[in-house]
Amino acid sequence: MKKIEILRIDSLNRSPLIVEGYLFEGCDPTAPSVAIVGAMEGTTILPLYTASKLVDFLKNSLDDEKKLRGNILVIPSINHYALNINERFWPLDKTDINMMFPGYGEGETTQRIAKKLFDALQGYTHGIILETREGVSTCMPYIKLFESGYENIDAAKMFGYRLIHHKTLKPTDTVSLQYNWQLWGTSAYSLICPSDLHVELHTSNEVFEGIISFLGKCGIIDYKVLSGYESTIVKNSDVEVIQTAKSGIFIPTKKIGSYVKKDEIIGKVIHALEGEVIHKILSPCNGLIACAYKNGLILENAVAFRVVKSG
Repeated sequence: MKKIEILRIDSLNRSPLIVEGYLFEGCDPTAPSVAIVGAMEGTTILPLYTASKLVDFLKNSLDDEKKLRGNILVIPSINHYALNINERFWPLDKTDINMMFPGYGEGETTQRIAKKLFDALQGYTHGIILETREGVSTCMPYIKLFESGYENIDAAKMFGYRLIHHKTLKPTDTVSLQYNWQLWGTSAYSLICPSDLHVELHTSNEVFEGIISFLGKCGIIDYKVLSGYESTIVKNSDVEVIQTAKSGIFIPTKKIGSYVKKDEIIGKVIHALEGEVIHKILSPCNGLIACAYKNGLILENAVAFRVVKSG
């Protein structure tokens, strides 16, 4: 293993920002390779944990150096400053590093960070970006692929997650790492993790094992794990978005990952002062709960659940 410096940015009032990567060199120069990017934001605890756990696995769990066939680069954290103070975006100007690619070496700070990071990520056959959902919601682990013309759905199925969101490409997505990585010849995938600010071991193991499964099935490592799910491709039209009719205390009665029936109660809204149920949230269809609101207080017309339709 080699620890390499990806970028360094000096600061006037604190220690410099130093982003490091862990490079594991494989024994087979013809094997596929992969770069894995961890926390680009400051509230992405599971991506940080998963990347660090992967470094430990590659250092200590492959008992034969020949089991590491292709090169693997792991960059656990990019936005240290935001992580230290629990901010989501770059603390100084609130910009999102994942909206700055391919970057600009003479631009604003986050543009320069994106440029140096993007330069270090060139030449890999595969790329994995560990992300969390936007907004006040959490979800089951899934793969997000843009409908860009460069996506590799067959390879995305190798992670073994239940869902692959084949997402309509918006103009703002063209400055994301996934899109630009694909544009420059790397088969890239966004692995969307639950956005909880703690590590739940069952879910974190599911995320980690999906990555190991992918590395094994691609031939990057010689390591087998039990097969996961046969992934379902989900389009935007396959998802029912469920909003609340009332504001109050939000009580989900079904967990993320649960299958539900049409008109089944999946959540309740409680009057914040009087304690009575003022709204029952019903599933509009048969399906799978993929995402749910994660705060205890919910506002009227807020998105409470996203259900992937079945049947």
